[in-house]
Parts: sequence; structure tokens; C-alpha cells
Amino acid sequence: MGRGMTQAEFKALLLETLFRPREAARALIGFGLPQQILWMALVLMSVLNAIVYSVSLRLAPPMDPTAPTLMPPAFHSPLLFTLFLLGALVITVYALFWVGGMLGGKAAVQDVLVLICWLQVLRLILQAAVAVLVLALPTVAALLIFVSSVWGIYILTGFVDTAHRYDNMLKSFGIIILSIAAMAVGLSILLNLVGVAAMGGA
Repeated sequence: MGRGMTQAEFKALLLETLFRPREAARALIGFGLPQQILWMALVLMSVLNAIVYSVSLRLAPPMDPTAPTLMPPAFHSPLLFTLFLLGALVITVYALFWVGGMLGGKAAVQDVLVLICWLQVLRLILQAAVAVLVLALPTVAALLIFVSSVWGIYILTGFVDTAHRYDNMLKSFGIIILSIAAMAVGLSILLNLVGVAAMGGA
């Protein structure tokens, strides 16, 4: 891609991602961005998502300290959350690449990487919207999170299907399930490392 994306092109790609994810994936892969640029973009998106997450924690009303939380206390540290998110994204890229390749997929790492980077752009927009909504309309914010989670699976399935050239959404969904199992192992190791880092910094 020889020039930057205009605002109109960004909106068009965003809408295409939401409603025609396979066409959006073809466009993203077709940009032919170098791997080095994409890895840098993944780092940047990890940092930006961690910043928005940290801000949303501070803006959210205080929670009952006795209530269970989904995120470990270590993730209240922006640095640790950034490192965990980046590690999780790297694991995601390689899990989708390797598992898909073992089942006949033809994606290159670069193909999967550009799609995951773009999904992180969407995640950043969603996090910012939720951070604002949760202050005024917490019920709407919760509904948005639920709907986006379900819709995100549909988008990711379309992305995987296009990247691996399957033309079989059911098979692509199966690749995601198998990749999640592989990611669980990697994430458990990463969580242990984050826990050790948190204790070391305490």
C-alpha cells in the first residue's frame, strides 16, 4: 500500500469487516504490508489497548473488594497488562498459523498477523466506546460487550477462512477451537511468568 488510508476508506473497511469479513480479510492481506511493520503495529496496539484498559479501570466505579474479579490484580499494572496482551496476541497469531497449516491451510504468518492487527484496532475502538458507555449506560455497555464478543467470533472465522483459503466456515471455526486449546497452554505459561514478574516487583 503506497499511501495512507483515508477516513472514508477506513470507515468502508470497518463496515466491510463487520458485515463481509472475508472480503475485508482479502483487502487487508492484499495491502502486502511487511512483517516488520505489522509486528510494530501489534506492539503499538497492545500499548494503546492497555492504556484504554487502565483508564477504564480508573473511571469505573469502585467495586466490592470481596467480589470475584475476572482479571487478576497483577493486570492493574499497565506494563504487566501490556506484556500479557502482547504475548497473548503473538501466541494467537502462531496458533492460528500452525493449527491451520497442519490442516491444509495456506496462510503465511504475515496474512494472519495483518488480520490480528486489524482486529486489535477494532478492539481499541470498542474499548473506548465501552469506557464511555459504562459511566452513563452500564446496561448498554454490558450488552455491547456481549454482542461484540459473539460477532467477533463470526469475524474471526471469516478471517481465518480467507487467510487459509479454506472456503469452509465450519472448518475455519474448528481451527479456532483447536487454536484456543493450543493457546490455553501458552497463556497458562504466560500467566505464570506475569505472576512471577508481579511478585518480583512487589
